[in-house]
Amino acid sequence: MKSKKLIVEFSPLRGGIRGGLFLLCLLLLASCGTKKQAVSTSTVATENTGTTVSPLQNIVQTVNANRLSETYATAKINLTLSTGDKSASLGGTLRMKRNDVIQLSLITFGILEVARIEVTPDYFMAIDKVGRQYLKAAFQDISFLKTAGIDFYTLQALFWDELFLLNGSNAAPTEKQFTKSMEGDKAKLVNADSRLAVLNFLVDKLTGLIQKTSVSPHKNGASPYLTWEYAKFEQFEGKSFPVRHLIMVANDKKPINATLSLSNLKNEKGWETRTEISSRYKEITIDELLSRIMKL
Repeated sequence: MKSKKLIVEFSPLRGGIRGGLFLLCLLLLASCGTKKQAVSTSTVATENTGTTVSPLQNIVQTVNANRLSETYATAKINLTLSTGDKSASLGGTLRMKRNDVIQLSLITFGILEVARIEVTPDYFMAIDKVGRQYLKAAFQDISFLKTAGIDFYTLQALFWDELFLLNGSNAAPTEKQFTKSMEGDKAKLVNADSRLAVLNFLVDKLTGLIQKTSVSPHKNGASPYLTWEYAKFEQFEGKSFPVRHLIMVANDKKPINATLSLSNLKNEKGWETRTEISSRYKEITIDELLSRIMKL
């Protein structure tokens, strides 16, 4: 495999390139995971057949109909990350191949790739090209992701604005896997099948577009671990695609907030879907990475 550099500009990081990379790693890991605390097991959520009003009868089918059939999606990105008094403003490129890979590449001075995140069904990888170090771990080797039933497809669904299930598969969920209700003018879909988390989706009942996804503990009234809101959509290959993502991850120390804006959205292929690591790079463990993140 050959590594291909993705060249776009980004503004200097307040807090440093490596600090921004660590924040981004935590955001991506936590967006798939939940806190490592014990919670009670819940049964699969089912459809409220006795009280569901007519507009909600086939709402899951309407949401699933918005799934893109395209294999590739690429875009330039503008990403703002903040936690406590630390912040980072990044530019770069997002490249995705459905069911295969998600790549985030960060460039400085218009010519130098300084970092890359690569997620596939088999592994999560973060490359710090400034410090010449990298992390590569299989999902089953990241204990809190394995316990929660997290995989590549969870993260893919968040980027593509799709319904998903924890401990599920890549298949589109069905009507009977959710309880349904109205929350204001939005349809609320809830699945509580995961041992560690409850999934909540707020959907525009007319368009079937997911407006916000949240992952919460089973405890009633508890704040979400993650909220992923879709603030803007653009047409992409005949369907609506989210181009402005507002993301909040609840951390034990302080929450992480991110705004991800996409531009120049294309169905571009022909790029390298796997990154080859130089032998000059030092491998670090997931525990080392999380330890460094917690010190930020």
